[in-house]
Amino acid sequence: MAIDHGWDGSVMVGATTVAKMTEWSLEMSADALEKTCFGSTFDREYTPGMRSKTVSFSGYSEDTDAAQMAVLAEFTTASLPAAVTLVLMTNNNVGTSAGFTGSAIITGVTRGAAPDGLQTFSVNAQMTGLLSTV
Repeated sequence: MAIDHGWDGSVMVGATTVAKMTEWSLEMSADALEKTCFGSTFDREYTPGMRSKTVSFSGYSEDTDAAQMAVLAEFTTASLPAAVTLVLMTNNNVGTSAGFTGSAIITGVTRGAAPDGLQTFSVNAQMTGLLSTV
């Protein structure tokens, strides 16, 4: 099994790659629902519950990047946020691409600027529905 390097990653919103991204993370979790009852002896009992997937990605602001501006528009227009398709790639080598894709709701966008650095851009999203591998 080959090891993927971090610099091979990318983030896409729909079919457009987001420029200047430096990192992304995908957290996948599942609820453990307690079903302990009388007669369960001394150990608690659990059953699988609902799954959840959250995404965050960040990098440098690029005002000419259509994908960054589309994400920002989720909070700068009068309409409610819409679900977008996110693609998180772990390896961008042609023919060996691997990653995750699914529908997501953008839940937060942060832009920052410091006098001694580059302007930054970060996004948080809640995946909705099934997550697929690509």
